Formats: sequence, C-alpha cells, structure tokens
Amino acid sequence: MPYIAVDDTDSVKGMCTTFLLTEIIRIFPNLDVIGYPRLVRLNPNIPWKTRGNAALSVRLGKGRGEGRKIGEIAGRSIYAYEKGIEAGDLNEIYEKVRELVEKLAVFDDEKTNPGFAVSANKTSQSLYWKAVRKIVSVEEAVEELEKSGALYKAYKNRRGLVGSAAALSWRPKRRTYELIAYRYEERWGTPREVDEKSVIEMDRSFPETFDNYDYRNKYVAITPNTPCPILYGIRAIGPERLEKAHKMVKGEKAERWVIFLSNQGSDDNMLGKRIFDIQPYESVVIRGKVAKAPVTIEGGHVIFSISDGSGEVESAAYEPTKEFRETIRALVRGDSVEIWGGVHEKPYTLNIEKLRVLGLEKNRVKVHNPRCPKCGKRMKSTGRDGYYRCRDCGIKIKGGEEYREIPRKIEETWYEVPVCARRHLARPLRLLR
Repeated sequence: MPYIAVDDTDSVKGMCTTFLLTEIIRIFPNLDVIGYPRLVRLNPNIPWKTRGNAALSVRLGKGRGEGRKIGEIAGRSIYAYEKGIEAGDLNEIYEKVRELVEKLAVFDDEKTNPGFAVSANKTSQSLYWKAVRKIVSVEEAVEELEKSGALYKAYKNRRGLVGSAAALSWRPKRRTYELIAYRYEERWGTPREVDEKSVIEMDRSFPETFDNYDYRNKYVAITPNTPCPILYGIRAIGPERLEKAHKMVKGEKAERWVIFLSNQGSDDNMLGKRIFDIQPYESVVIRGKVAKAPVTIEGGHVIFSISDGSGEVESAAYEPTKEFRETIRALVRGDSVEIWGGVHEKPYTLNIEKLRVLGLEKNRVKVHNPRCPKCGKRMKSTGRDGYYRCRDCGIKIKGGEEYREIPRKIEETWYEVPVCARRHLARPLRLLR
C-alpha cells in the first residue's frame, strides 16, 4: 500500500501543506486512508522553514474491517482503516500527486521548496530523529528515499525532500491528534470569523484537548495568523471526541475537516546536553546554576545566564512569552534550574520554553552592620575590604552583619510559557506530568 509524503508547499503568503494533503485524499476517491494521515513537525529552529516546519504523509489502499470517520472533504465522509490491502498503481499515483503539487504549491516564494515522494516502504526511523533534532541534508534524504524504492520529485533547492523523507520515517512514541478545519476558498486571506466564547466553552467541555485558549492573554490559539486555508485546529491526546469539539466552535462554516495523527506536544526535538556541547538550531535540556541575574533589555526581553561547570550560556524569555518573564525575573544568582529551549545562532542564546526550578538560594538583604563585641555599638564599614571598625573601641572585625531574608516569588516546581507563545512540539506541563 503506497505512502505519499509531501513537504514545503506553503508560504507566509498563503497555502498550507496540510490542505494539499486533503486534496491528495480527495483526488483518490476509490482509495481508502489506512491509518491516520500524519502531520509531522520537524526541527523548529531551522532558519529556512516557511512557517511551522510540518511535513505530511498518508497511506492509501483498500480498507478492511470497520472504518473510523476522520473527516469530511467536498461533502464526502472520509474513513480511516487500521488494515488494508494493496490498491492503485505506484506510477499513476505519482503522476497525479505531481500534477497536484505543481498546481497548488507556492513556487514564487523564495523560501518555498516543494518536494514529494510515493513509496511502498517507509524510510529509516533514524532519519526522523535527526530531522526533528538536527539538520538533515538533501543528499541524506535522497539516499533514504532511494533505499526505500520511492518515486520522488523536488523543486528549486530540493529541501522539500527532507521533510517528505522524514514524514515517511516517523514511528510514533508520544502522539497527539489534531482536527484541522479549512475555509472556503473565496474566504482565504480574509479575517477569520471564529466565536471566542464558543472556543472557551469547547475548551472547558473537552479536557482531553489542549492549547485552545490563553485565558490570561485572552488569545484564541486554535486559529492561525496567516492567510492560509486553515480555519482552525483543535489538538487532543485522543481522536475520539474531536468531531464533537469541532461542532461546538461557532463562526464561519468550514468547507472541510480532517483529523491528523501528529508528534505535536511530544518534546521529541529535545536533547539533554552539557552547555559546552550545545549547537545552534538545536532544542536542548540543560541543568545548571544562574550565573548572572536576570535583566530586562530593550523590547521587554529578559536575559540571564546559566552555567553548568562546562560553560555558560545566555538564556532568554522574549517579550512574546508575556507573564512568563515575571517568573524569570524572580530568579537570583545561584538558583539551580533546568531549562528546555531552542538555541538561536544570532544572537547566541537559549530561547526558554519550559523551566524547572531545582533549588532556590536564600535571597537576603543586609539590614544592619555588626555590633562591636566590646561596647555593643554599631560598627562602621572600612570600605571595600569588607572589614568593620568600632569608632569608640578601635576594634576591627570582618563579618557579623545582620540580614533579613526576603520571601521568594518563585517555587521549586515547573513553569512554562503561556499558550499564546507555545511552540508546536512543546509538551504542555499538564501532559508532561
């Protein structure tokens, strides 16, 4: 049964590779979907990504057994089957997909470099782990596609083959699901009409869904901010009630919808590392102590540094992380922390996504100089050497100051950026625990 994978057909100006995949399903009405269509997020730090760095794949054949409804396209209910048999000629499928990609992909965007593959076999799963955590070359992707016997085609700089090959290689460990609803074509690029109250009601009615709404920032998180065909996407830990959740959202009518199996919310991109070993474009988990206290710089970004004995790196809570910056500002030098985030090349910083406070230093302020051990009067500082002298007795000592401990505004627990700043692969804390 053939697998079809496609990547990098979208643009910040419009289109969406997930929509193109629904079109692939639509143009093969005599074939069934075997398993769920797959939405596979890859390394989120890659500088040449178009938007969310997602690659797509679907398996087609003749379904056997009882199907499960996973969508509606062009008025037709779409069912997925756990098992199936071979159907369709590989070369014919390749030609139809090629025509569709060449019709819908946004070729005039310099960042868009489409690629697709049709294969009877999957590629090595090691390719997925490299593509979600590091950088994969076009040559590596081609080698894997050749090994699998795939028919493939790429355009422009051919980087779309990387995502296509990686989508074929993903074997889920942690998995989530997303129901994506799409707009009628005549509405593409116009303001979306999604009722905020209905999103809140849906979020509260379906606790298995996540990242629908940011209550503190009053932000509807299910709608994209680009002029693409997507109306909204609802994510969940299971697919069973996603259609019901979809039906609760009020606003403009969706033209189609499909449920995808995904690695979103998996933290698959994260690598445990020592600071000396981290590289730009990686997503890492590091442990260490706060070496330089947080400061707020121009733009509202909060910067501090962390050291683990092997090195030191600046870490940042950027302005879009909103109230999360208050958590970072509450850190002091010496606090023990674990940071999850992506490594920027320029400026070389660790962009924080999650923070785990492992140990807190006592935050003390001096309230009095020491008393003279002879007469009991307060002593005066002699300067930078750290000594104190009693003016009456002439006695000189070091230490003995009186301090007051200031209660900390942070605890030894987990913290995360708000929903409005969450990246696709980041696992929300309520799913992590």
